[in-house]
Amino acid sequence: MENFFRPPPEVLAFMAFKKYIYLQALLLLSAFRWLIDAKVEKQLALASLILSAIGLFALFGLGFFEIYSGPLRQLCLWWSRLASGAGMMLIASVPLAIAAFRLHRRYRWTDMLHAVLLIALIMLWGMII
Repeated sequence: MENFFRPPPEVLAFMAFKKYIYLQALLLLSAFRWLIDAKVEKQLALASLILSAIGLFALFGLGFFEIYSGPLRQLCLWWSRLASGAGMMLIASVPLAIAAFRLHRRYRWTDMLHAVLLIALIMLWGMII
């Protein structure tokens, strides 16, 4: 009976990663990319930045602003629970991942860091499903 109340470490790692690490890191990477990129890549970075900010509001903003009912709360709950909580993060990552396919980019390390974050999210998500 004791093991029933103790979740596996993979579940705890996924929950901590998706709530406290992934979106914050993605927001910083998107903001940096928005500052240094040009044209289409800048627009994609802005889209990723906005989706990350919406995701952070869905996770933390409802409690901070004491929004406990209404359509905004329902939308934020749906958005944060999409695909076991990883869908919101995957959708926020898509624009930044599309922008990474340009050949001659400056600061390629940001694309590598984004890839590491994305692989870690997918691996942790795959462990709990």
